[in-house]
Amino acid sequence: MQIDQLILGKYRLLEYLNSGGFSSVFRAREEMTNRDVAIKALAKTAYPAGRMKFLLSEFQAMSKIWGHPNIVSIHTVEPGTDDYVAWIVMEYVEGKSLHELMQEGSLSLTDTINIGLDICRGLKAAHAHKIMHRDIKPQNILLTTDKQAKVADFSIARIFGETTEFAETMAGTRRYMAPEQHYGSYDYRADLYSTALILYQAVTGRFPFSGENKEMDKKKAAGEIEEIDRCPEVLRTFLQKALHRQLSERHQNASEMYDELDRIRRDEYVKQASQLIDASVNSSNPRLAEALERYRKAFRLPLEVAERMNQNLFFEQRRKEENNKREKLVAQIHQHYTLATRYIESQDYMAVFEEVQKATRLCLDDQGLIRTVDNVFRQLNITTPPLAANPTVEEIITLIQKLPDNENAVLRTWLDNQELTREEVETDIVPIQPQVKASGSYRTVIEEASPEFLLDQVHIDIQYPHEEEAFHIFQKIQIYQQQGRMRQCHTLYNKLGKFYQKQARNFAKADNLELVANCYTRSRFAYTVAEKFRLARKNAKNGGIYYTRLGRQFELQRSWEEAGKSYILAAFNHSYANLPALVEECHRMATVCYFNAAESAHLNRELQIAYDYYMLIMMIGEKMSAPTKVVSEAQKLISEIPVQS
Repeated sequence: MQIDQLILGKYRLLEYLNSGGFSSVFRAREEMTNRDVAIKALAKTAYPAGRMKFLLSEFQAMSKIWGHPNIVSIHTVEPGTDDYVAWIVMEYVEGKSLHELMQEGSLSLTDTINIGLDICRGLKAAHAHKIMHRDIKPQNILLTTDKQAKVADFSIARIFGETTEFAETMAGTRRYMAPEQHYGSYDYRADLYSTALILYQAVTGRFPFSGENKEMDKKKAAGEIEEIDRCPEVLRTFLQKALHRQLSERHQNASEMYDELDRIRRDEYVKQASQLIDASVNSSNPRLAEALERYRKAFRLPLEVAERMNQNLFFEQRRKEENNKREKLVAQIHQHYTLATRYIESQDYMAVFEEVQKATRLCLDDQGLIRTVDNVFRQLNITTPPLAANPTVEEIITLIQKLPDNENAVLRTWLDNQELTREEVETDIVPIQPQVKASGSYRTVIEEASPEFLLDQVHIDIQYPHEEEAFHIFQKIQIYQQQGRMRQCHTLYNKLGKFYQKQARNFAKADNLELVANCYTRSRFAYTVAEKFRLARKNAKNGGIYYTRLGRQFELQRSWEEAGKSYILAAFNHSYANLPALVEECHRMATVCYFNAAESAHLNRELQIAYDYYMLIMMIGEKMSAPTKVVSEAQKLISEIPVQS
């Protein structure tokens, strides 16, 4: 046959590809469809009457598995003419054979694993139809341009019947035969052994058994794999099992071999993806998602599998970060308590209070609790430190020396007045007024944090089962944010908004006002980020209504501070819902509640607490269109409280 010859009236020969003992293969163009095909020309001289059964075996084998992506497909079989018994028209694989690729050097671990998985897929399909290939070798593994492997040439395949699954005729290429193929009575596992041989050769660039035929056969039978340390470590155990001299110790079917290779592939992906994710922790990496996608494609992992693995990696990273943060926190707290213990031994009680206060602040993440703790320690600091039952003059002098300058001045004034008569003291000495610390200008504008930040804060402390479920959604959001996948983030924020809205309705049936209001507010935050503004305003309005009801409940219990907080949160929600009249009313109620709390503290001489409440009332008053009498009364009373300069 000649190049450019038209055969059978419809195939034009374009290129000679290769030949074997029984056939020659050409690249041709099908004239009617203009597609490239491979044509295998079977010579009559190679197929006398006694060999026709092998030809029929190949046809029967291929008819059962046509169309599988990892097996070279046969389009049709044309009857032969002249010197040829038949023409097999096959899929043309536009790439190299594995043999040709291996001539260029050893393959990467990723390519080797992917090719091994492709071969196993092809063999799974063939073995499922009781077809044993019997001639797996690099020349019979064809690769597409993107290195997808296809098993070719089933010319000596063995099709098993219903009663037997063992072959007895020695057939195949001796170099790539399993040990048992030389002695007869072998089965599908011989194909798996041959697969392991070519994978070893692909990744190392050498054959695992050296020597001529007989010497090589002995080494295979003895299981003497040479220089196994040339293999990447992750493949060594796999290959030692796959090339074991004992048949029972090897992979027992193609599915088992595929599963182990797939596990190695996933482990390698996790290792590389984990390194990439860890490297991006302390740096901004907007292309993290792109890099992970490149790894996924390199390992040919399905998208849903890779995403699940990525999520597990991000969860693990976050867990590590939280554990590290917790360990640092414990170390810092331990350091403060160690110092406090030393200060107790030296009777430096002011320093003890200071260290305990620092340790306590580290344990809290709620600003309200931190302010309460600071107030407690502030009161402790102005209380006279304990002295011995019979203090010495030196101890008293040491204590006086530690007093601040302003308190020293007060002490001197008191000592000077001791020279007066008791009557003069009773009539002339003005009682010493405790002083408070200024809380800063109440005109400072407190800017509202972003809803993303607020959601992050509320999910730090998990108290209820519904918060646990919401936290899992929020973790996925954070993973997508790190990957730069904002569309998926918005979808999950919308899901989080629906979740909290549903929880609010459930808690409403149980009349749990605090959780209802809380869930409606969180739903508002989530819908805002998802840019579902109509739903965000609707949930903000509901949150305002329930916080108002909660505030009235606290008023009946005379819990003034809690009532004030509830009204402020109600105003916060009504403001977002653009309901100015309700905002004004909630601010008015908040000032009344805080004034009651301030008045109670003032009467009990808890001046710092009273001062802070008055300042809060004045700050709220600045947001009101018409400040009430309560605001002006707070401004008057705060002027009567002495403030440290």
